[in-house]
Amino acid sequence: MKNKGFVQVLVVVLAVVCLYQLSFTLVTKNVERKAKAEAEETGRTYKEVIDSLRPETVLNLGIAKFTYQECKQQEINLGLDLQGGMNVTLEVSVPEMIQSMAGEGEDDAQYLKALDQAKKEYLGQGSFVDLFAQKYDAINPGGKGLARIFYRKEYKSQLPNQFNSTNDEIYTFLKGEAKSAIGRTYKIVQARIDQFGVVQPNVQLLDNGRILVELPGVDDPDRVRRILQSSAKLEFWEVYPNAEAAKYLEEADKVIAAKLQEGMDEAESTQSATEPSAEPVAIEPIAVDGEQAAPEEVAPVEGDSNAIAEVDTNALNDSTGQMTQEEALIKQPIFARWIPNVNQQGTQWNPSAHVAYVHQKYKEFFDSFLNDKDVMAVMPEDIRFKWSYKSSDEEGNYYMLYALRTSSNGKPALDGDVVTNARPTIEPSGEYKVSMSMNNQGAREWKIITEAASSKTPKDAIAIVLDDMVYSAPTVQGPIPNGQSSIEGNFTMEDAEDLSNILKAGKLEFQTNIVEETTVGPTLGQEAISAGLISLVVGFIAVIIFMLLYYGRGGLYAVIALLANLFFIMGVLAGFGAALTLPGMAGLVLTIGMAVDANVLIFERVKEELGTGKGFKAAVKHGYQAAYSSIVDANVTTLIAAIILKVFGKGPVAGFGIILLIGILSSLFTSIALTRLFVERDIAKGRDTSFGTNISKNWLKDFNFNFIGNRKKFYIVSSIIILAGIASMFTRGLSTGVDFKGGWSYVVQVDNAAGTEEIKGELKNVITDDNIEVKRYGEAGHYKITTSYRIADQGKEVGTEVKGKVLDGLKKFDVKEASILSESRVGPTIAEDIKVASTWAVIISLIGMFLYIVMRFRKWGYGLGATVALFHDVLIVFSVYSIFQGILPFSLDIDQAFIAAILTVVGYSINDTVVVFDRVREFLGTHKYETNTAGVINDAINQTLSRTLVTSLTTLLVVLILFIFGGEGLKGFTFAILIGVGVGTYSSICIATPIVVDFMKKKKQ
Repeated sequence: MKNKGFVQVLVVVLAVVCLYQLSFTLVTKNVERKAKAEAEETGRTYKEVIDSLRPETVLNLGIAKFTYQECKQQEINLGLDLQGGMNVTLEVSVPEMIQSMAGEGEDDAQYLKALDQAKKEYLGQGSFVDLFAQKYDAINPGGKGLARIFYRKEYKSQLPNQFNSTNDEIYTFLKGEAKSAIGRTYKIVQARIDQFGVVQPNVQLLDNGRILVELPGVDDPDRVRRILQSSAKLEFWEVYPNAEAAKYLEEADKVIAAKLQEGMDEAESTQSATEPSAEPVAIEPIAVDGEQAAPEEVAPVEGDSNAIAEVDTNALNDSTGQMTQEEALIKQPIFARWIPNVNQQGTQWNPSAHVAYVHQKYKEFFDSFLNDKDVMAVMPEDIRFKWSYKSSDEEGNYYMLYALRTSSNGKPALDGDVVTNARPTIEPSGEYKVSMSMNNQGAREWKIITEAASSKTPKDAIAIVLDDMVYSAPTVQGPIPNGQSSIEGNFTMEDAEDLSNILKAGKLEFQTNIVEETTVGPTLGQEAISAGLISLVVGFIAVIIFMLLYYGRGGLYAVIALLANLFFIMGVLAGFGAALTLPGMAGLVLTIGMAVDANVLIFERVKEELGTGKGFKAAVKHGYQAAYSSIVDANVTTLIAAIILKVFGKGPVAGFGIILLIGILSSLFTSIALTRLFVERDIAKGRDTSFGTNISKNWLKDFNFNFIGNRKKFYIVSSIIILAGIASMFTRGLSTGVDFKGGWSYVVQVDNAAGTEEIKGELKNVITDDNIEVKRYGEAGHYKITTSYRIADQGKEVGTEVKGKVLDGLKKFDVKEASILSESRVGPTIAEDIKVASTWAVIISLIGMFLYIVMRFRKWGYGLGATVALFHDVLIVFSVYSIFQGILPFSLDIDQAFIAAILTVVGYSINDTVVVFDRVREFLGTHKYETNTAGVINDAINQTLSRTLVTSLTTLLVVLILFIFGGEGLKGFTFAILIGVGVGTYSSICIATPIVVDFMKKKKQ
């Protein structure tokens, strides 16, 4: 063996490097085990103990020391499906950006029509600006109308032609602004996550302009959504005195009443369209906490009343006269729907800033009419209405309505950009608040604003508004000269910390939507780890037993190489910080089966050389040399599939591609170089390595079947299966997973349900959506619920509402929020992206395999045979999934994991085919004068049959173990590989090679 010394040194270096990388994981696991024991002994929480250990040195290598925190950063990164956590994909709203950039011509009919059409048709592929351009040019061909709409003085450097800019120049400008906005949003999101305190967070700016955020170990998805989606638009507003605002609302009440009455005259009633309930809330006395927050430290506050316990119903009845409830809702629509902020006698307004309390079900009514142009016409131009951040009662039903005053430029008195720092602080009373500091300019303006507010009689309030919600509105008692202010809102410590971090990171300019989201609870993550480890161990033991029984000492060397392979893979994963996901663990198990493939090729070839009478040393030399070509060809094709998975896959599927990629490269080295070292050592000691046992020595030795002669029978069998599958696909269709069609998905623990139909029936009573699916998911009592209810909505509270609906539907079974083991959301744009990417992945893999075969074998016949066999394998797997969906006791969804399985099958199938083709090419070369070409090819197939069946058997063995022990999350994935590997082995012998024969015959004719 040449370069033996180099190989030995390389093995030692790799081992040392991998041991170094894995040492961090070993140390952190040991520290965490001791921390759990200490927490149990001392009564402290595990978090308290582990947090105290973060700065301590836990690894001393002599030349370098590492704290627990540093070790944690370098340990093997587990995917969210294994350790629990949250994965979110964010998308900046480019339509909102375009709307915000429009100037004086923002009401242009053609512009608005084009924008509306683009919004409706945009599915997330390509550029929104390009689609908007297409729509606008169709409406207004050849015009320059957009320059009038978008040109502003601040854009002079980007649009030097100013009002003479062409539409194409405007489109280019908008694209650039969209790219910049996405980049700025990415930096702000990254800054917020950096302050979130999560170990090993991952924030990536994706190629399509979306932002991926992965947060391991997070168990509060609502908190994460607030941090990611809060725009942090902080503003300071002057406040209208509530008595003055109420006078204007009296005029507004008359206009609204007239509109409602007009509607009643035109139709029977509009009340059903505007009222969730006919009961007027204002008739009922309520207990109110008072102002949103306690008196503020922004300045001494007096009279900010917290004393309202209930409102006298007689006073309210006086305002509505002796009208019935239904009449009051029409004739005095505002006063019948609110509780004014008056004293208990109803004789005067309270000095606190808000105008009234409004039940949450009437908020939409107020928002609609208070923004109506006719209503706004009877009120001052500078008045704006906003809601309190939190409800004012413990039940969460009532919100406070504030009347705010704009400055002369139509904006708030002071913008939050002047805030330079924010920090959580605690009052002597134990309440948390967020204290803020301003820059010099802000401090000067703040002093002027507070001085003006405190000089009035009575003194004015200043509202602190974040993301268009009033957090507090204290009455200012005197000027504040130092630029200090604070926000109070009955915060918890966590709320105050999050708000401080959001303000420090900066505000998001445009709306940021969550288009995809996955949350995995720690329970499901631990189950996945256990299932993956069991599969790995059982699969490894099965391969060890098989290799030892079939190849003897040679099998032992292959097993040692396999151990080294797994060690190197884990070391590389740790070194590069790649995440080990559940499909990644499946990739490890699959690598076990595929890693011995090269050894099988070598050992079978050495046995053939020994059978020709060569000495052991010569047989080993020629066996390794002859096998190299097939090994390289077979692994290159699988490598193509792995690269495509990495490029086109998302999340765990990409993780599977990475493991497969590393595994292929590592197994090539260990299977060829490492085993050769052991065999060479035996030769040096004068000892022959056994490559067989009594069990295997005569297996298939004299087997000879006429595969080519029976090829038409194989064609007929395959055609029947494929035609049955196509018929099933047209009649029954395929069950698509949530990541292909979009929707919400929840894995829920339901212990006392009779079955899926009972659960589905209860859910349909609550969720108005026909597309509700309920399937069993692994363990007893685990169910997977999928729905597309409100999936296209972008509101920040949509996710909470949908989950609430699911929990309402499961009330009968006493299901609580803790029973939801995982949840995910795939928006329509992401679903479309996944479908497009998956389609391209399959197409590119098939084209890539075809081109490689043609290039490698230099004949179209080989490429044709291999490609037809691949189509054959893919179609049969699809056919099985269509025919048996709903029959087999596990999910057969077509999703990302299924596509990963298809690509794996494609790679494995072409692997088998290449080995057969290599032997066919070799036999045709040595029998070039033989006239019976079909007979020569048939001999080549029989010669490689042992190798083909042994490699398929080892792979099928580990995939079967993965299918049995790998958990519900891998059932559909492994079933596709199980079918695909079996069919791939069959097609490489019975379909691909016979097609080459038929092609050669036709070419000769």
